[in-house]
Amino acid sequence: MDIQKLMDEYATWLRKEITFEKVGEYYEITTPYLDSANDYLQIYVRQDGDEFYFSDDSATIHNLKMRGFQFTPARKEHLQRILNQYGVKLNGDELIAKAPANSFAQKKHLFIQAMLRIDDMFTISKSKVASLFLDDIQAFFDAKEIYYSDNVQFTGISGFAHNYDFLLQRSRTKPERLCQAVNNPNKSSMGNILFAWNDTKPARKNGSQLIVILNDQNNIAKGVEDAFLNYDAKVIKWSERDSASNLALLSAS
Repeated sequence: MDIQKLMDEYATWLRKEITFEKVGEYYEITTPYLDSANDYLQIYVRQDGDEFYFSDDSATIHNLKMRGFQFTPARKEHLQRILNQYGVKLNGDELIAKAPANSFAQKKHLFIQAMLRIDDMFTISKSKVASLFLDDIQAFFDAKEIYYSDNVQFTGISGFAHNYDFLLQRSRTKPERLCQAVNNPNKSSMGNILFAWNDTKPARKNGSQLIVILNDQNNIAKGVEDAFLNYDAKVIKWSERDSASNLALLSAS
């Protein structure tokens, strides 16, 4: 597999698909990433001296509320974790961030990731008011004595930093394993994870693995599981987490 060729093709696709236009003092940037309503994500950027300011014009939170999503205390706590993870702040319902001019690309990358993760909260099962998918995974790891670090960040060969939900440390018999929870397994989330992994993997130790945990209580889009497997990622469906093979994949021994 020619990783460099695949990375170049992905970067070329991104450049072709991203459009922008001037709207007042901001530039409106339309990305090729889809939200849970199948609309393209848009961000707004303006420059003030040596700093760039980013905004989603409140679209992410407003769209959740318009579709009946309720921010319970547990969900507000989860929202704050996402904001902290990606260096984004909340001003009312507006997502905002700022960055020096030399960090524009990195901050834009992280801002879009934050929007996608927050939008992904819509797919939380309505039967789960106090419990979220990440919390469920942590509880499962704790119950099975699977030792992990959560919310870790690694820099890829592009210089971009990528966040991973869990790190399972290398042991005598197992390689380092980076783990992503995929609550809404669609093509947008798949593309983001595979881009991050293909950028991260060459910068990590030989043999490092990617494990994706797919929440199959939500619909898994056609082709998503095969795409992960084609890129040598290990796939665990949440409903099959207790299988012997999956437990062996996650354990240190």
